[in-house]
Amino acid sequence: MKKGTSPMSATDHGPPLDPTRVAGFLARSADLDGSTSQEGIDGTLDDLAKLKLEPGDAVIVALSNSMRTVCTYLATLLLGLVPIAVSPRTPPARIRRLADTLGARALLAARPDPYRYGTTGSRPVGGAEAVLLGGTPTGGQAGDVPPYRAGQVLMSTSGTSGALSACLHRADALLRNARRHAAAVRMTADDVVLVNLPLYYSYAMVAQVLAAYVTGARIVVTGPPFTPAGYTSAIAAHGITHSSITPELARRLLAHGDLPQRAPRVMTVGGDQIHPAQVARLLAARPDGELYLTYGLTEAGPRVLTLAAHAEPAHRHASAGLPLPGVRTSLRPETGELLVESDTVLERKIGGPAPERTLIAPGRIATGDVFAIDEDGYHYFRGRRSDFAIVRGEKVHLGGLRQTVNAIPGVVRCTPRLAQDPAGESVLELEITVTDPRPDTEARLRSELDSLLMPAERPRAIRIAAADPEDFHK
Repeated sequence: MKKGTSPMSATDHGPPLDPTRVAGFLARSADLDGSTSQEGIDGTLDDLAKLKLEPGDAVIVALSNSMRTVCTYLATLLLGLVPIAVSPRTPPARIRRLADTLGARALLAARPDPYRYGTTGSRPVGGAEAVLLGGTPTGGQAGDVPPYRAGQVLMSTSGTSGALSACLHRADALLRNARRHAAAVRMTADDVVLVNLPLYYSYAMVAQVLAAYVTGARIVVTGPPFTPAGYTSAIAAHGITHSSITPELARRLLAHGDLPQRAPRVMTVGGDQIHPAQVARLLAARPDGELYLTYGLTEAGPRVLTLAAHAEPAHRHASAGLPLPGVRTSLRPETGELLVESDTVLERKIGGPAPERTLIAPGRIATGDVFAIDEDGYHYFRGRRSDFAIVRGEKVHLGGLRQTVNAIPGVVRCTPRLAQDPAGESVLELEITVTDPRPDTEARLRSELDSLLMPAERPRAIRIAAADPEDFHK
């Protein structure tokens, strides 16, 4: 069994969330238009206190990307509440089901309709509104499951883990992971961090917001829709020095030729696999910049691996890098599944079906992701355990198929789907999102794919979709 290990730093256990530091962090940060959290942390704390919630009560925060969201989230933590951030576009029926599953006691949203949540009124909280719910603090589980405690946090899991599930973490563990990640991607107090990824995902909240808090950096918050021109404008207007994007956003920037050449000093790419050829293009576009590839998952708290691509030879650009300090990894001999052990791993998972990413022991999870680890400890993503399908009698790796299609210039996203032909055999269909669809796009892509794919991997049908700016914020 191959292993990858980094020793834990003796200094990475910093202080807990501090009211004075939170106030300073909020004061130096702003939205893209320059506005700050209107009510301020004191007003938000006062409004929350009037709700008469108890420490350990879970609250759902359904607000769009803004400093108001950051202020509200941090205020709940300071009061000992247990927040979970969700998309502001979540339908009320789903929020009600999530509240039942988690035992949430309140919803914080921009303009919630109280009647949809079984009550008759709402109360102001820091520019948002609160609706009190009837949840119990047991996490919707059996009676032997303990209630939440002050200092805990609920984090939404990815769609692959179930829409009505959440990971229960300790706030101090998330701050520890943020501190380790910040060191790995060289975030400092001098940085201005652009937060354009959704705050209801662990990457933006932990690897950007909390990382900026612990380092003394300041943040500039924006949100969808994502456009290459808007991204470049934000970088220039606010002196952004530290930015994080997904592979989809990277491909879109490369396709439009809008990648900023001088700033930011640091770019990180995470959330999915990126093709080595695209890593090379990102490096070539910014020869003096730093580029970090990262891997993580909410269950791990969340960041696990980092590759400083600008400092590595080209043959390592397919790697997700080395473990963060305090993270130990190994592979299941029979499957190659990555196991992660750390003091930032979730305490337990609540709701949803039996997850692939399983807490197999305290502080240890099975990720559901298949990796290889070379003799120098570098990790290479090979796919997900559920990412294989039998097509025409042959095993097809859907992750590899996606990567092959995503590497074609102009392609932003590839979604393979399984269907059946008239004889009942499984066949593949592809939905391919491109930046500039033309009448000959499907024929051109099919010709290129026929030259790249094995017979069982070739799709029966290809559907072309135009890239929508609203799609590029995840």
